[in-house]
Amino acid sequence: MGSYLNKPKTDKESEDLENDLLMCGVSSMQGWREKQEDAHVCLVDFDDDMSLFGVFDGHGGAEVAEYAVEMLPSLIKNELFEQGEYEKALIKAFMDFDDSLIEPPVLRRLRTIRLKNGKTEESDNGDVDDKKLVETELAGKDSGCTAVVALLVKNKLYVANAGDSRCVVSFAGKAHAMSKDHKPKDKSELKRILAAGGRVSSDGRINHGLNMSRALGDHMYKTNSLFPNTKQMITALPDVQVIDLTPENGDFIVLACDGIWNSLCSQKAVDFISNRIHCPDIKLSSICEELFEVCLAPDTPNAGVGCDNMTCIIVKFKHHQKRSLTDDVEEEESDLVTDCKKPKLDVTAPESVE
Repeated sequence: MGSYLNKPKTDKESEDLENDLLMCGVSSMQGWREKQEDAHVCLVDFDDDMSLFGVFDGHGGAEVAEYAVEMLPSLIKNELFEQGEYEKALIKAFMDFDDSLIEPPVLRRLRTIRLKNGKTEESDNGDVDDKKLVETELAGKDSGCTAVVALLVKNKLYVANAGDSRCVVSFAGKAHAMSKDHKPKDKSELKRILAAGGRVSSDGRINHGLNMSRALGDHMYKTNSLFPNTKQMITALPDVQVIDLTPENGDFIVLACDGIWNSLCSQKAVDFISNRIHCPDIKLSSICEELFEVCLAPDTPNAGVGCDNMTCIIVKFKHHQKRSLTDDVEEEESDLVTDCKKPKLDVTAPESVE
C-alpha cells in the first residue's frame, strides 16, 4: 500500500508539446504518497513521422521508472525498429531493458538514482550507514515499475504495456482499450505464476508482495533458473496492440498510471476529457490537472483509492482541428460554450474496466 502524508502534495509538474501532426499535454502530481515514484516520457519528434509517449509507475522506489525514461527510447530504436518491425521492436526493447537491470553498471546507476531520491539518506559524516547501503544494493531487485508505451507511426498506433498502467483511445467518444491490466488472478497470469513456483494470496498479491503480474525490474521475482525471463512469476514481456487511426475515428489518446484508473473507469475518463478538449485555448495539461483534482481522495482511509501518485498524458490529433474549420462556426462555438460549462464528473467509486 505504501505510506501516506498527513496532507497531499497537490503541486503539479505539467508540460505541453506539439508538432505539425499532434498536440500533447502531460502532468504529474505526488498526491498523498510520501514519494513521487511515477515517471514519463513525451517525445513528439521521436523519429521521422513518429512520436513516443510513455508512463512508468514505480514501486519500491522511483529508480527503475526514472531509468526507463533515460534508456527505453534508445532501446526501442533497435535493428527491428530500423526494419519497420515496430511491434517486435517494442517487445525486444522491454525485454532488453529488463535484462540490463542486473548488469553492474546499470545497478550502479539505479543506486545513484535511489540515493538522489532520498530512499537512502547519508549519515551526518557524509557516509551511508551499513543498513542503508544494503538498501541501495536492492535497487532493481526489490523495486520496479509498470510501463505503458505508445509509439505513433504516422496514423498507426503501437501500444506496449507491462503492468496496470493503461492506454485508452477515444473513438467518437467511446473508450477503446489499447492495453491490458496484468493482474495475478487473471487465468493466464496465474498459471504462469504457479508454474514458476509463486503463490497468489486472496487479496491478489504474488508471494504477499506485488499486486501486478508483469513489470520492469523486481528481479527478486525472476530467479527461477528453470524458466526463461518470459515465464518467471513476474515478467517484463509486454502485450502489444496495434490500431490504425484515421481522421474519422481517433479523437485522442490517454496514457495514465493506476492512480487515475483506480478512481475512474476508461469510459468515464474519456467522457471527462471529451467534455473539455474542444474548449477554445484550453491546454491539454490543464485537463490532466483537473482530472487529478477529481480523482484525489479527500482523506486516506478508503483502501488507497485516490491516494496514489498520478500521471496522465493526453495526445490530440491536429487533423480534428483542421476538419472542424469546415463546420458551421457559429454552431460550433455555441456547442463549445455549452460543453465548457459542464460540471465536473461526479466520482463516487471506481467502476469495472472496459
